[in-house]
Amino acid sequence: MKTGFPVLHALARLYAKSQAGRTGAGQRDFLVDFKKLLAAAACEDGDDREAAVRQLRELDGRIIHLEGPRRDPDIIHRVRLPLANEADLFSLLDDPSPSERRQQLAGQFAQATMLDVPERWRESWQVYCRRLEAASLCGAAIVPFSREDFAGNAELLALVPKLLAWHGKGEECLLRFASCALTGDSKRLGELAAEDSEGCRSGKLGSILEQATGGQIRSLEDAGILRAPRYVLIHGPARLLLSGEWLNVGALQGPSRLSETDIDRATQVETSARRCLTVENETSFHKLAELHSGELLLGTSYPGAATLALLRKLPEGLEFWHFGDCDPEGFDILRDLRERSGRPFRALHMGWRPAAGAASLDSAEKRLLRKLLTSPAMQAEREALTAMLSAGKKGNFEQESLGQPSLSKWPFYG
Repeated sequence: MKTGFPVLHALARLYAKSQAGRTGAGQRDFLVDFKKLLAAAACEDGDDREAAVRQLRELDGRIIHLEGPRRDPDIIHRVRLPLANEADLFSLLDDPSPSERRQQLAGQFAQATMLDVPERWRESWQVYCRRLEAASLCGAAIVPFSREDFAGNAELLALVPKLLAWHGKGEECLLRFASCALTGDSKRLGELAAEDSEGCRSGKLGSILEQATGGQIRSLEDAGILRAPRYVLIHGPARLLLSGEWLNVGALQGPSRLSETDIDRATQVETSARRCLTVENETSFHKLAELHSGELLLGTSYPGAATLALLRKLPEGLEFWHFGDCDPEGFDILRDLRERSGRPFRALHMGWRPAAGAASLDSAEKRLLRKLLTSPAMQAEREALTAMLSAGKKGNFEQESLGQPSLSKWPFYG
C-alpha cells in the first residue's frame, strides 16, 4: 500500500467497514462526514489538515465528490465515494479493494472443495465449503475463519481433511504426537484447538469439524486425538464387574480415576447412591468428596468419552444432577451433558447470582447465551439465562464463591 495519503487511507478503511464495503450490496454512494474523516486520518489540524484537503480536492470530480454549501465552495461538509469508483480508490492506494478481497476469500473456499477428503465426509465438506464461498461473496459470517487472515484460513483448510482422514483410521493418539505428524510442530494442533471461536468450546478446529460433519465430529477428541488418556474422576459408592470380579470403587477413601478402557470392559455397574452428581471444577469436586456423603460424584466439565460411557452404564433409577459455574460456559456444559448423555440432569446451585463489580459479558458470551435460550435442553434455566443476558454481567458465577461445603448431607451448601 502506498504511504503519504493518510486521508485517503482513512476513507478506504471507513468504506471497507461500511455495508457496501463489507457486502458489495450497497445501493447508494458511500457518504462520510468530513470532520469524521479528518479524525479517522488524524489530520484535524495545521499542516496535516491542509495536506488532507489538498489530496481530497485533487480527486474531487474524478474518484470522489466533495459536498458543501453552494455559496461557499471552500467549505466541505461531506465526502462522497460513488460505489462504481471503489476500484479506482484502492488502485490508487495499491491495495486490494473490498470486492477483490471478497473474491480472493471466496476462492480459498472454492479451492478447498477439491481437497482430498475421505469419501464419508466428501459431500458434507463440499457443501460446507460452498456455503462459506457464498458467504464470503456477500459479506456474511464465515466464523471461525477470518476475512483478514488468509494464511490462517489456508492452514485450517489444509488441516481439517487430514483430521478427517485420521478419524477414519479409528486410531487414538495423544495430542503432541498427532500434532507432530500432522503439522510438524508438537504444539500447533493444541494451539488451534484452544483458540476461542465465538464461544465454541473446542476452538476453531472443533467448530470447523462440527460444521463439516453435521455434528458427528466436534473436537479433536472425537477424531481420536487426546490431550490425555481418557478417564473419569469418580468418588463414592460404585462397583464395576470386570472379567467376573467386582471392582469396589466405594472402598477407596479418596477419588480415583477410571479409564474408558475399563469402563467399556465392565459388564455391570452398580451403586447404592441415590444421586449421581457431576461437578465442573476439580477443586469443588475434591471438597465434596471429603464429606463422604454417600452420593456418587463424577468430575467433569464438557464430558469426555469416559464420562459419557460411565453415565450410560449407571442404573436408570438414579437421580442425575450437575453442579457447575453459573457463567455462559457453565450452563453450556449442562446443556452438553443433557444432550450427549441422554440423562435427565438437573442443575444444582446454578442460578444467576448478581454481584457488585461482576465481570461484563463479552460478545461471544452473549451469543452463547442467546443460543442457550433457544435450546430445548435448557428450558428449565431460561429465567437465569435471561437475567444474566439482560444484566450483561456474569454475576457471582464461580462454584467456589459459595464457600466451603459445610454439610455432609445433600445439597451441601446452605
